[in-house]
Amino acid sequence: MSETCPRCLTGETRLEHEGKEQGKLVWRILHCLTCSYTWRDSEPASTVDPKTRDADFRVDPAKIDKLAVILAPVR
Repeated sequence: MSETCPRCLTGETRLEHEGKEQGKLVWRILHCLTCSYTWRDSEPASTVDPKTRDADFRVDPAKIDKLAVILAPVR
């Protein structure tokens, strides 16, 4: 899929789910394979449109491995 991630601006995304009503597509859930951001395409543009999303919430894909891990798997 070539949807642009609103957080890291890469195009490596995966379609997770499609919400349908009476057989008509209403929304999709997408997942970024680079930064792990997941979003529903029906959210406000300020959340999902890279052109209007606040740059303070952007992630540089080149620096992802340097970010702190805040959630760890439960063992």
